[in-house]
Amino acid sequence: MSLREALRVIHADRDWWQKVLIGGALMCSLFGYPLGAGLVVESLDNTRKGFPTPLPPWVDWSTRYIIGLFAFLIDFFYFILPLFVAGILFFCVGFGVVLARTEATFNAFSGFGGLMLISLLLAMFLASASPVGRLMFIQDSTPENAMSIKSLQEALRTQAWGVYVRARLISLPAYLPFILFITLLVLVIPSGLPFTWLIGLLLYWLIMSSLLYAHLIVMQIYAGAERELQQRGLERPL
Repeated sequence: MSLREALRVIHADRDWWQKVLIGGALMCSLFGYPLGAGLVVESLDNTRKGFPTPLPPWVDWSTRYIIGLFAFLIDFFYFILPLFVAGILFFCVGFGVVLARTEATFNAFSGFGGLMLISLLLAMFLASASPVGRLMFIQDSTPENAMSIKSLQEALRTQAWGVYVRARLISLPAYLPFILFITLLVLVIPSGLPFTWLIGLLLYWLIMSSLLYAHLIVMQIYAGAERELQQRGLERPL
């Protein structure tokens, strides 16, 4: 599936922007984030069943919260947890460097460590383990598999990794609104404009809404990648 086709699927729902803004508002808090993630998973499930549009309505919140919580844990396992572990190692080694009281060594280590953390995040993003994990979660209804190393193994499977990497590259423009609103927030906060806090809250809402919007598009593209693998007889063995 191309980016244009994914956008067409989302925008075929006349109320898509209302659903995205509601989800973005909920995702502004850590407690409400799973509700937005649940919307993405339900949209993906509907697409795999053959009716990708309209987007799921905001009903049955309890079930959506549970589904979204598992989706959030998949993201946590493949993004936040590796960065957290790498950050701890960086801090421990960095503390030893500080004790050495060598400024040149500390600066070099800080630059190298920052580059490694960014590279790790980029590698996990390009590896597609998180969206592939969501596909596995929907297909198997087994969150333990989706949150295990099996998602990464599937994303890097010899016959499939090229399809998943292409899906990731196609999906990159979907994050442009998200990046734009983050940039605006960074520019607004130190500007000293009147009602800066109100503008900041509005931009934060739009940041989370654009992230939800991007995730909806991304999972449509990965659903297309899954169909491509099935058509080529390269689907994941159960």
